[in-house]
Formats: sequence, structure tokens, C-alpha cells
Amino acid sequence: MRITFLNQFYVPDVAPTGLYLHDLARVLVQRGHEVKVICSRRSYDGTKIFPRSEILDGVEITRLRATGFGRRGFLGKLADYASFYGLLLVALMFRRKRPDLILSLTTPPYIGLLGKLAAMRHRCRHAHWIMDLYPDVMLAHGMARSGWFIGALKKLTRYQFKGADHVFTLGPKMAQSVSAYLGKSVAGKGAGGKIASTDQPSPVVHWLCLWSNSEMSPWPENEPNPMRASRGWADDEVVFLYSGNMGLGHRFGEFLAAAKTLGRTGPRWVFAGDGKRRAEVVAAAKSLPDARIDILDYAPKAVLRAHLCSADVHLASLDSSWQGLMVPSKLQGSFAVGRPVLYVGGRDCETAAWIEESGGGWVVDENDEAGLLRAIEQSLDPVERKKRGLAALAFARKNFQMSKNCQRMAQLLEGVGNTADSMQSVGKAAVLQETI
Repeated sequence: MRITFLNQFYVPDVAPTGLYLHDLARVLVQRGHEVKVICSRRSYDGTKIFPRSEILDGVEITRLRATGFGRRGFLGKLADYASFYGLLLVALMFRRKRPDLILSLTTPPYIGLLGKLAAMRHRCRHAHWIMDLYPDVMLAHGMARSGWFIGALKKLTRYQFKGADHVFTLGPKMAQSVSAYLGKSVAGKGAGGKIASTDQPSPVVHWLCLWSNSEMSPWPENEPNPMRASRGWADDEVVFLYSGNMGLGHRFGEFLAAAKTLGRTGPRWVFAGDGKRRAEVVAAAKSLPDARIDILDYAPKAVLRAHLCSADVHLASLDSSWQGLMVPSKLQGSFAVGRPVLYVGGRDCETAAWIEESGGGWVVDENDEAGLLRAIEQSLDPVERKKRGLAALAFARKNFQMSKNCQRMAQLLEGVGNTADSMQSVGKAAVLQETI
């Protein structure tokens, strides 16, 4: 098959969507397919320009010269989106070699519309891989209110999905949110699943867990972690780590309040990464000198394993208004290195469900300061940390394996496994019933 992927960012850029897309592309190349990616030449932050074209791991990459304002303001982001849309439309409409399948991600929003138009133009199949569900995330952002504009965008979302072979989501709650656009019903059972349509055979809404980096594994117990020493962390202190995007959908107030309450007698709180809410965390760290808060940049890929293993407990959060709209991927890396996760946020989401079912951490409700302090007290016990860390690792090895999940998605794109026997539930309890 000739397969074309559409996404604004791709490796060697650090944007997670591009990294996951490359993992899948490599597997498809290994399975004998011809894979092409069309993306932007500009990096996620707008500071780098990548080659116009190249081949990486057998994947042909074509990069378009879109603008590169990066994360520097809303208007700059809109300009990046608009320029990429225009160039991508031209590239797709006038492409000479007909693809067999076009797979669209969700950066920029509604890029799937261009994928659908190109599929109509070339008379080929198309599919969607949903990382963020629009326009629902705009409501959660507070960028827009319910009304005619959101109503129009929802119709656009429905039109974007109709006629596709597959719509891939990241978990059961997100699959239910997408299915609401398409009039889908639930059938069967299983851990990675799909929702069958009540009125038409296409599209099928699947959920497949994202995976951890294949290089991620626990740090040997008898070897000191070099990052702890380089960062000045004592061997006997407990380190809590939030690593990744500090976006609008995440919560930090509860963690910062606990850091203030516990002060110098509590654990060390480390926030590594970037995003819209990083400034909020930086301001809190400056205003709370006794809270033992460290602020770090993203860890380079070369030292990511050591970075994740340097902490004793990992932190995760998701505001309840974002449930079903996105699935943070940091749980995969945390579990893969055998670290328990302390989560704060809504419970009706994949992250909370996977932590509770696996026993790999603690789930605390929003604004529950007392509950968070109790969870922190438990996490300071090394025996309890080890027990939950081992549970997290076991869950990751069963559900977050890159080879298994990529192969499964590749099979679905190839048209394999679409029988009634593969119909699977998106119920919360079904998550742990079997490996994807």
C-alpha cells in the first residue's frame, strides 16, 4: 500500500504527535508499505527549520515552508496553521502518485478535512487519528462558548469523520466522545477496542493506547542515577516529578498548595517541560521559597530514561472539563520505568481508570487537599512506592508496548481484524481485560 500521513510536526521535532507517528510509520515500512509524511519545515517552537525532504527509517518526508511563529502568541499560531493549510492543500491536490490511504492527525485542527478532500480527489481511503477532539477542546479552553459558531464546528467535525474507514482514538472515554458525533453504539468486550456503527459500516471508531518509548525501563537498583547527583538531589530525599507539557488541560494548583503546606519537611517537587501554564508554576516557585520546587526544561531524548528514573513518584493531572477530549501520554513513560503515579483530576478518564485498575499509583479528586496529603504520606513509604511501581511496570508491559500497539494499528489500517469477533467494549472496566 501507498500510505500518506498528514501532521504539522514530525521527527526530528520533539512534538509528541510526530514521534508517535514516526513509530507507526516505521512499522508500516517494515510490513512492506510505502509511507510518505507531509509536514511543516518549522519546528514546534518555531526556532528550527528542517530539510525540505529526506528519508528516515525508510519513511519519505516532505516538509512544507509554512510560517514558524511557534508558540509566540495566538495570532502567530493562527498564521502557522493558515500557511500550512494552504500549502498542504496544494501539495495534496496536485500530487501525481495516487495514495491508497491517507491518515490525518489533529495538528492543526481540522487537518482531516484536507485529508478527506484529497481522498475524494484521488479516490482512495482515508482515516483519522484523534489526539485532541475539536471543537470540544475549545470549549474546555474557554476559547469559545456554546452557540452557533460551536454548532457549526461540530457539524464540520461530523462531516470530517463521515466516510472514513477508521477513526482512531487514545482511550475508551475519548472513543465515547467521538462516537457521539457519529451515532455509534458499543458492542463486545476487550482492552483495545472499537465501537460499531448503528446505521452504517463506516467509519469504525477504535481506541488504542499510546505506547512508551521502547528504550524505557527501570533503573537498576544497585546503580546510582547520575541525574540525581548532577541536580543536587540527595539519595535519601523523595522526589516528585511532573515531566511533559504544562498545558491548559492540566492542573497544578493542588500540587503547589501541597508543596506550600509541607514546606521543607515535604518531598522535592520538580516540574520539567513547557507549555501555557509553565509561567504559573514558575511564579509559584518564586513566591514559595520553602516549598522546594525545581523548574527544569524538557529532558533531551538521549537522557530521557535517566530523567524519568531520577524521581521516586511521578505526577499527572487532568482537569475534569477535558475528560474524553485528550489522553495525556506521560502515564506510559512513568509506568514503563516502574514509577508510581500520583494523579489529581477528574476520575472519568483513561489516566484515572488505568491507575486505579493497575494499582500503579494514587488518584485524588480535584480540590481535595486532604486526600492529596494522605496520598503523599503513603507515597513517602518506600515499601508502598515499590509495590505500586511494580504494579505500574506490569501494566505497562501488558498494555503500553510499542511493538504490539503499532502492529495492531497497522493491521487495522491494512483492513485486517474488522470482523464482528474484534468488536470490543469501551467501558471503563474493560480496559484491563486483555492486552491490545
